[in-house]
Amino acid sequence: MPTTTSVITPARYDLGLTYADFLAGAAINHDKFEFYYKNSALTQDDLAFFKRAAAAPDGPARIVAIAEAWCGDVYRELPTIARIADVTGMGLRIFLRDENPDMMDEYLSNDGKARAIPVFIFYTEDMRYITHFTERSASAHAELAEIASEVKKELGLPETATYSNLPQAQSQAYLKVLIARLLPRFPDWQKDAIKEMRQLLANALDLQ
Repeated sequence: MPTTTSVITPARYDLGLTYADFLAGAAINHDKFEFYYKNSALTQDDLAFFKRAAAAPDGPARIVAIAEAWCGDVYRELPTIARIADVTGMGLRIFLRDENPDMMDEYLSNDGKARAIPVFIFYTEDMRYITHFTERSASAHAELAEIASEVKKELGLPETATYSNLPQAQSQAYLKVLIARLLPRFPDWQKDAIKEMRQLLANALDLQ
């Protein structure tokens, strides 16, 4: 959660990467970022809402994204934020999580245990915090847990198994099956993330 005195200042914001710069520096997943930008789940109604939010008094004018190109949640959701910024005129600056630990520490999830990304933070023009979105929607979190549990049972893995605590051969097999199950759900997860971001902004700005 944001602190009273944030490390994300106007001067720090100006040091962030543009979306084009982020993609230019990404070693992997260019095709996925391109696909999800071109095949955005944003509707005309969604875009109208974000334009209205940007035009509201003390509405969002700048967005900070904390991301890494290797993350599936990032290559699914960051193109959406880039589209929103392009259409509304909001500024967008991206910071690599692993190069900006002080920034990430302000937005830890899971009771301060997880450095989950992406994080999208909405600010006014003068960098006053409005609200933020982390990683994926609540519905996607629930569905991911359910699918992961099913895959573990099918592969004969304990419920406590994760990609990081399994031997390499098992972790690769688990990840391969898991990703194959998750990918078809990405379009709906995009829609749910957009819906959640709309609600966060609507609540923060008192928009109906």
